[in-house]
Amino acid sequence: MNDDQASAGLHAADEPVDVVREIAAADAATRRRQADVQIKNHVLIATTLGLVPLPVFDLALLVGNQVAIVHGLSRLYGVPFDQLRTRALIASLLAGSAPVLSVVSLSAGVKLMPGIGTLLGSGSVAVAGGAITYALGQVFQQHFAGGGNLFDVDLGAMRRRFTRTVKEGKAAAASAQADTAGTAGTAAGEP
Repeated sequence: MNDDQASAGLHAADEPVDVVREIAAADAATRRRQADVQIKNHVLIATTLGLVPLPVFDLALLVGNQVAIVHGLSRLYGVPFDQLRTRALIASLLAGSAPVLSVVSLSAGVKLMPGIGTLLGSGSVAVAGGAITYALGQVFQQHFAGGGNLFDVDLGAMRRRFTRTVKEGKAAAASAQADTAGTAGTAAGEP
């Protein structure tokens, strides 16, 4: 066997490994796209729920939406889902992010004022709720994509990532809110 034959044999043996890597990379990219769609959909739902004029009821709906996003992502990544654990993790992330939580709470409280309070509070809750939902989706997606599950969470690291990602989420929520307004305007016959 000469060097060319040995080299050809080596490449032939590497081909299945390369194919497996390419398939795994394509599978990961497909899951990421599907996760992105799920996150975007839940952000749209969150911004819409934030417009509900009933204080406290809107927050309950937002929490349900946030549990639903984690459930959808866990199913996508084949991670066992536990609703109580998910609620506890979400509460821990929000409690560790007091500034974010205070904005949502104050905005929901403003809705108690008749008229202008409902208008101002609804917009604030919509954007803040969408931002939080986006951040939760992103941190759980990253955790699940890395092979994690609901019981091996490094809460400190996830909380830091969550706090950083909320800033990105504000832009995503504002965009979702604009998309929703544009869709509503088009449905109403506006140009």
